[in-house]
Amino acid sequence: MIPRTCLGSGGSRWVPLVRWILTAGLVVVGLSGCGGAQARPGLSEGAQRRDTAVEHEPCDVDGEGAERVDANGDGRPDIVIVRDGGREVCRAVDLNLDGTFDRWTYLDEGGAVRRQESDYDRDGRIDEIAIFRGGVVIERHAATTLHHQLDTWHFYDQGKLVRTERDSNGDGVVDQWWEYRSPECPLIHSDVNNDGRPDPGATIDYCKETGSAPPLPAEQQAELRRFDQPLETVTEVEGPPAEATGEESPAEEAGGDQ
Repeated sequence: MIPRTCLGSGGSRWVPLVRWILTAGLVVVGLSGCGGAQARPGLSEGAQRRDTAVEHEPCDVDGEGAERVDANGDGRPDIVIVRDGGREVCRAVDLNLDGTFDRWTYLDEGGAVRRQESDYDRDGRIDEIAIFRGGVVIERHAATTLHHQLDTWHFYDQGKLVRTERDSNGDGVVDQWWEYRSPECPLIHSDVNNDGRPDPGATIDYCKETGSAPPLPAEQQAELRRFDQPLETVTEVEGPPAEATGEESPAEEAGGDQ
């Protein structure tokens, strides 16, 4: 399954890519089957495992001090703002006015967004968790299937999407690496032999295969960021443990705010 969050705001432009991948038969889930959470024999030491649990960060919308706004006058709060000592720490919003919150936003001590949780399909469960630093998005963790577990991780550098990792069969091991040489031309590297690493010959170059854009000059290709190179911005997933830096994690900071 191709993640809807890989499509971005201009998702319609990716429809040809989805069709091309399905036709080519190179999607990992189609080659390796649905492995679930079972152990995979032959997994290399360099395989990347990700935490697939969708964790909702508490926001005390039922607290006595919470501010409630009824935008449409139906008697139900559409926006609830939670404060700590006069400072807003989080808010919940009912975007489609159906009585269920589908957007949760958390602020840091400076008032900038640090985390945002979204329910896109209106089933009452979180589909995406976005992590911000200084108000700028650095990661998006998404659950794109009915299994309700994280399977897609987007990484940003200075607010720009630079790569994506996917667990296409739900076993907690990354088996697709999306490399964005430009927003319109991703390279999609796949693990087709189930060793947890991208395999030679299993890369899809969207622009080359579809002819939607000319190839870049050789000198520009040499400057492209590769999926296995670290980002300039240290991300939530890739950064050192909080105890190693002496800094509190976002979860610890949030716990102190509640």
